Amino acid sequence: MALPGLITGAAMGVLAMYVLDPEAGRRRRALARDKFIRLRTQTRRTTAVTARDLKNRAKGVVAEARGFVFGQEIDDRALEERIRSHLGFLVRHPSSIEVRALEGRAVLSGPVLSDEVQQLIRGVKSVRGVMDVENRLEVHDTPDQVPGLQGDVPKPTGQPLDLFQRRWSPSTRLSVGVLGTLLLLKLKLLRKSTVALASLAALGFLAVKACESGDPFVGSGTKASGAPRDGGWSE
Repeated sequence: MALPGLITGAAMGVLAMYVLDPEAGRRRRALARDKFIRLRTQTRRTTAVTARDLKNRAKGVVAEARGFVFGQEIDDRALEERIRSHLGFLVRHPSSIEVRALEGRAVLSGPVLSDEVQQLIRGVKSVRGVMDVENRLEVHDTPDQVPGLQGDVPKPTGQPLDLFQRRWSPSTRLSVGVLGTLLLLKLKLLRKSTVALASLAALGFLAVKACESGDPFVGSGTKASGAPRDGGWSE
C-alpha cells in the first residue's frame, strides 16, 4: 500500500478511536457538536457583517464619485458629522472640539494643544465637502488647568490606511484572506527556490490567520479619546 494510503488509514483509525472511546467518547462528541454549532453561528454572523460592510463601502464609493463628478453640495449637519468622525485621528481630545458647518465653511472652536493645530486644520480641510476652515480654537501649550485637555493621551498621527490599523474591517479581512488562500494554492503551480516557496507559504499563512482574527499586529495601541480604542474598525 502506498504511503499516503497508510497515513490516511492511520488518521481515520485515530479519529474513530478518539470519537468512539467507550469512556470519553460521548463527552468528546458533545464537545465537537458544541464547537460545530458555535462555528456555524459565528460564520453566519461574520458573513452578515462582511456583507453589510461591503454594501456600505460600495455606497460610500458611489457617493464619493457622484460628489466628485457632479459637485453635489452636502447638508451642513451631515458635513459636521463627517468632520467629527475624523477628529479622533487628528487631536488627543476630540470631544473638546466644537464643529459648525456653514455652507461648506467649517468653524472650529474649543481648547486644543499647540502641537495639534496645524494637523487638525489640514485634516479638516481634507474632508470632502469642506471648502474653507475658520480657526477659532483656544490654543494651549500645555494641558495644565484646562479641563478639556486632561489625560495622558499620545498624539494621533492621522488616519492610517485600513491595512495599517490594529483592527481590520470585515472587507479588509475578506480581501486579505482571499489573497492568503490564493498564495497558498499558488505554491503548487510554482517551481521556485525553497526560500521563495517558504516565504510565500509564510505570507499566505499569516494573511489567512490575520483574516480570521482581524488583528494583524500584536500588542496594544492607544487611540485618542473618542476614537476606537483598538485603532481600527469596530462593529
